[in-house]
Amino acid sequence: MFKKKDMNMKKWLLPAFALGSIFMVACSDGDKTAGTSEESEGIIANLDVAGVSQKGPFVEGSAVTVQGIDCKTLKFTDEVFEGKVKSDKGDFTVADVSLKSTCALFEVTGEYRSEITGKKSAGEITLHALTDLKDRKNVNINMLTELEYERLMYLVTEKGKTFADAKEQAEKEVLATFDIAGSFEEFENLNIFEAGDENAALLAVSVMIQAETDDAGLAKRVEKFVDSFAESGKWKDSDTKKAISEWAVEATANGKLDSIRKNVEAWNDGDKVAAFEKFIEAYADGDSIILSSSSFRSSSSTPVGDLSSSSAKAGSEYDATANTLKDLRDGQVYKTVKIGDQVWMAENLNFETDSSFCYRDSAYFCAMHGRLYKWAAAVGKSESECGYGNTCSLPSGDVQGVCPSGWHLPSKAEFESLIATVGEDSTAGKVLKSASGWSSGGNGLDDFGFAALPAGDRGHDGGYSGAYFLAFFWSSTEINDNNVFNMYLTFNGDSVHQSVDIKDMGNSVRCVKDDGTVPESSSGVTPQSSSGETSVSSSSSVTLVAPCKTETEDNCEYGTLTDERDGQTYKTVKIGDQVWMAENLNIAAPNSYCYHDSAEYCSKYGRLYNWAGAMDAEGKWSTNSVNCRYTGECSPTYPVRGACPEGWHLPDSTEWGKLLTAVGGLDVAAKMLKSTSGWQDCEEENCNGTDAYGFSALPAGYMDRYGSAFTYYEGVSTGFYTSTQVDKNDAYRVYLYRNNVVNFTSDIKADGFSVRCVKD
Repeated sequence: MFKKKDMNMKKWLLPAFALGSIFMVACSDGDKTAGTSEESEGIIANLDVAGVSQKGPFVEGSAVTVQGIDCKTLKFTDEVFEGKVKSDKGDFTVADVSLKSTCALFEVTGEYRSEITGKKSAGEITLHALTDLKDRKNVNINMLTELEYERLMYLVTEKGKTFADAKEQAEKEVLATFDIAGSFEEFENLNIFEAGDENAALLAVSVMIQAETDDAGLAKRVEKFVDSFAESGKWKDSDTKKAISEWAVEATANGKLDSIRKNVEAWNDGDKVAAFEKFIEAYADGDSIILSSSSFRSSSSTPVGDLSSSSAKAGSEYDATANTLKDLRDGQVYKTVKIGDQVWMAENLNFETDSSFCYRDSAYFCAMHGRLYKWAAAVGKSESECGYGNTCSLPSGDVQGVCPSGWHLPSKAEFESLIATVGEDSTAGKVLKSASGWSSGGNGLDDFGFAALPAGDRGHDGGYSGAYFLAFFWSSTEINDNNVFNMYLTFNGDSVHQSVDIKDMGNSVRCVKDDGTVPESSSGVTPQSSSGETSVSSSSSVTLVAPCKTETEDNCEYGTLTDERDGQTYKTVKIGDQVWMAENLNIAAPNSYCYHDSAEYCSKYGRLYNWAGAMDAEGKWSTNSVNCRYTGECSPTYPVRGACPEGWHLPDSTEWGKLLTAVGGLDVAAKMLKSTSGWQDCEEENCNGTDAYGFSALPAGYMDRYGSAFTYYEGVSTGFYTSTQVDKNDAYRVYLYRNNVVNFTSDIKADGFSVRCVKD
């Protein structure tokens, strides 16, 4: 660890830096905060400071100190208070802090858990945060507070700036070195575990500053940064910046960012973290991101119930020559396009109301993809009128809803007219999707200018998924009190899908001009029958299958499968027109492992297979997927038997999608498919599933690509490979979390997941 710097070397005194990032959430007992009766005299009396130290989190036993410092001169006092990190989550308390000035330096020293490796650091590091405790109840110490520290000191002691002005300037300069601009929360408010762009930026910088180097290299890198940055506010180390940029390019391409996300979410009890990836991707591309604290929900949003107000009906200006629509409610201008006899918005709506959201609470995504609306917001009603569980009595004809005046939310029939105009279900997705922005080679042709972007969706529990992979569009056609017709597009196919979605989901809105539209047809939607099945009639229809299992009854259609290769017998279950194994595969194939190398876990959960093992890349049982392995391109013949028994195959992404849709969609599929026991409880709820279809997904965890010694999340999550590859490194997989989130995306082929086979 570095020693305190000599005052002869600098005109200000600096405590140690070795490396680390403290994040502190101040939780006080009673009313003991900075705002005491002595506040007017600039005194802090008996303040208990609680927090969490992060780089990754510092480990139990790490030392925490608070030292007094004069706010005007930044000279240190002899007031020092000590505490310790209480657990590997980095939480600590420093009790009874009393200071003659409201300013203080926070410091943590210890080992930490690396976001990049997921392991504990090899040595100790130290991070600082310099803050003013007046009117402050939260102090977080992190990599950003470390990087600004010496610059802040210099601006006050050498340039005569006030503490507040120096801090504002230093924070902007630090962010600018990583191509980030805008107005942010103070760095000591940030937390890598929380939502929002500012917290995403913190995690991204914390990752990038370490990049490919080890703990010792990180310490040297940060020391070199602060020495260069203190007097100039510029990072003059072009070699290091280049190395980080090259690492960012590689990490974006090879799936390393997904591995980092898994590490951080594991420490966060499986909860999702903010979209830090976009900052790293932007740095890799040499782009800037301009964001502000407006990325969080504004208190000035228009309530859904007020969409009939004069401001909501401010009108619109449509220019048929320029193909633009100006929404006079907020002044935003949208591209439009005429397709057949319909005129559509060629961009997603971005008008803010209650029950509308930016993807991952980020203004960046709202600007790029528009907002995500619950259905009640989309039709311009309150959730008590039209939300989940409420039948919405909409008037006949056009439903303006959240759309600008003169435009309306399209009906199911209007979506069908659009699809018929551009081709057919099997090809419409390709021509409607934008020519850029879709992940993994999934871009469309955008032949008609509709420019559908992969905006993803928002789950009923507040989680986000599918950005860069999926696009969902609400219609005004209600099916029942829970479900509504929607149109959606995917990155891994040319089709357009007509399906149903839960009203509580957050989907995109495309408005269509009032004149020249198609009347609602009497066909297409079959009302909910006594059997509980609801279907959408189209060439790509998907039937919602009624649950067959409750707490008291089990009427699912089970069978058995005996694998003649090793004599093992598996339970099977029919769900819709598919027959699935109701247990995980446990054949001892090449490239397969037991969780923690324990036969006990194989017996309980089945084996974990990397993609080569799941696909039978060695050709042990079939030749239709030979050499389909990590870092290798292959052209499998479908269906891919893979490691499955004869007569069964490894499901592709479409077959998994069909299953997830049949049991209710991404919003409810995890709860419906998970087993009724074995899942670790969340803090406030039982995280077991209902197993409503007899699928009985167990929390088997997964195996890290580096070998079976690194296995994670048993009791917390499970993942299943598909036979559909993205590229030579990645394949698609389905991931179920204990908090009932479904993640249907790609993953590194070298990771080990469970296998469920489906009947040929």
